[in-house]
Amino acid sequence: MFRNYLATALRNLSRNRLYAGITIAGLAVGFAAAMLIALFVRDEYSYERWVPGYQRVYRMSETISVGAVKPADIDTTPLLLAPGLKLDFPQVEAAARVASANFPPEVRHGQIRASEQNVSQADPDFFRVMPLPALAGNLAGSLDAPDSVVITRAIARKYFGRDTPLGETLLIDKQPRRITAVLKDMPSNTHLTGEIYTSGRDASSRLNDPRFSGGLSNLVATYFRLKPSSAIGPIDAQLPAFVDRHYDLKAQETTIGKAKVILHPVPIADIHMRPAHANQFSKAPADPAVVGAIGGIGGLIVLVAAINFVTLMTARAARRAVEVGVRKAAGATRRDLVLQFMGEAFVYVVLAGIVGVAIAELVLPAFNALVQRRIGFDYLHDPMLAAGIVSVLIAVALAAGTYPALVLSGFRPAAVLKGGLTQGPGGARVREALVVVQFSVLIGLILIAGTIYRQTKFALNDGMRLDKTQVLLLFTPNCTDTLSHEVARLPGVQGAACASAQALALGDNEDNATVGNRSLPLPIIQVDQGFFDVYRVRPLAGRLFEAGRAADSTGGEQFNPPLVLNETAARRFGFATPAAAVGRTVLWHGAWDPGAKAPPRRPSPIIGVVPDFTFGSVRAEIMPAAYVITMQGSPGFYSSIALNVRLNPRHVKETLMAIDSLWRRVGTGPIIRYFVDQFMLRLYVDTIVQG
Repeated sequence: MFRNYLATALRNLSRNRLYAGITIAGLAVGFAAAMLIALFVRDEYSYERWVPGYQRVYRMSETISVGAVKPADIDTTPLLLAPGLKLDFPQVEAAARVASANFPPEVRHGQIRASEQNVSQADPDFFRVMPLPALAGNLAGSLDAPDSVVITRAIARKYFGRDTPLGETLLIDKQPRRITAVLKDMPSNTHLTGEIYTSGRDASSRLNDPRFSGGLSNLVATYFRLKPSSAIGPIDAQLPAFVDRHYDLKAQETTIGKAKVILHPVPIADIHMRPAHANQFSKAPADPAVVGAIGGIGGLIVLVAAINFVTLMTARAARRAVEVGVRKAAGATRRDLVLQFMGEAFVYVVLAGIVGVAIAELVLPAFNALVQRRIGFDYLHDPMLAAGIVSVLIAVALAAGTYPALVLSGFRPAAVLKGGLTQGPGGARVREALVVVQFSVLIGLILIAGTIYRQTKFALNDGMRLDKTQVLLLFTPNCTDTLSHEVARLPGVQGAACASAQALALGDNEDNATVGNRSLPLPIIQVDQGFFDVYRVRPLAGRLFEAGRAADSTGGEQFNPPLVLNETAARRFGFATPAAAVGRTVLWHGAWDPGAKAPPRRPSPIIGVVPDFTFGSVRAEIMPAAYVITMQGSPGFYSSIALNVRLNPRHVKETLMAIDSLWRRVGTGPIIRYFVDQFMLRLYVDTIVQG
């Protein structure tokens, strides 16, 4: 009987090649799209699950508030945390700290050098906590020596031309580092971004910075691994007492207001799905709601393909009516006909599934390039993946094949053999309803795609609220007035000014500021005099910083340098209009060494108010901000890290060549440059990928 059903299905398929091809192609494309979406969603939920014993590995997170600062959830912690965990909790098998460089250092071997590598500084126990896959060398003691370094295979091939350059020397910021181990290239489903790991025992490492060894500055990511028989619950319950013992919160209260810290151990498998404040080197976390929505879209695609299959099957009902009548007249029961047509549906779905798998495999490399992942599709060696594909095919065959089988098997022999009505009006209504659902889903998907496209376009073009046309960012460890003046003199350059990490939304430097009887946490953003001119920002009231006014960049024992507020800051301080803020004073601490006690707050005059703009994501609220002239050399301010250059749009190519030539003469390393459009794109890669 099975052979009869199969032979009938294949004969029907061969007689109607065009119809069969259209039906199978529609299903196959839907299956392929759904498979790729399912692989992406599965990859999103698989982060860090490849790490041996990942269930026992945690990264510590903090919820911290200081004074009037809104509580923030951050994934970096003080230097003291890891030693304290090992000291206080016997359940902790190992703990380690990892820090990213403030600025990507120059990496060099022979004639090959670059400054775009992700370099991390790690404690020697890091690879005990996170046993990453090793290609060569012994990870257990790979970072014990101060001059040791561990690299990935990609870095080994780039700088040495081979996979295992153990014992070779790599120059990192001109300091020789001996390669002690080589890691396999990291899978894409990890939050770790390090390509090079230097030893935290090196004297120049941030992990040994004496200014922060006893403070609460959040500089490092802290990981720890529990012993096999231990649970996280007892540790979690004792963390408030741990904070009281190790965190000197009273000292913080005397400088910037009342401080409160709450520690949260986060399983490493949950990090990717847990949005938190991260630095510029971190991967963007996923939003579970968005990932779920993407999975739902994959289900809708399968639904549309199944509906298309049902309508095509039932639309040809009249062509199968005589066949059904003859079979019933010959003694076939309705059950026999249902099984026959269900069998045909299974044949179509299986063939479509095979073609869909082939399409998915062919498209996967391009898909991986699009989503910036290395997703595998090894269904032959992944039982769960194979079982999932088979289960979906069976479910679609049952769901999509049942209705056509019932319709086709329900024809009355006498009516169809006489050429009468083959199907009642109910069948037509069902097909119409299916078509309505199908087109509704398609219209919804088109609207979603269009909305994401328009939102992304707005974010990249209008969300910054700046004129960034042909503005170039040149990153350098220390942007100086000399460098900016040299670049500004080049033909084709319309303006140049240095900017700090805070100006580009790559760092924070908040201070509790007061105007009158109102206090609020105020980010202090350092810029050069020409910064606003480069982006063609005009004041709403007052004036901007001027190169000819020495007082704009100097303070004293009694006063801090003048400030320019953004519109939100003026409004939060209670000023009815921007003009009302000009001439008033802001009390804040100014610059001081982070390892020392904060000085008394001193006044700064408000000389101007500018419109709100941001280098951060448009998804986040624009916060109050105050701009101050970069105080180069002051211990309380980080150095400027980028030169903002406005180019003449008619001479971009020639100007870029001139900048490259100048950089070779005065630059401190390989040139790292982005147009602002490229720089901002990193904030919306996830949105573009998901769209």
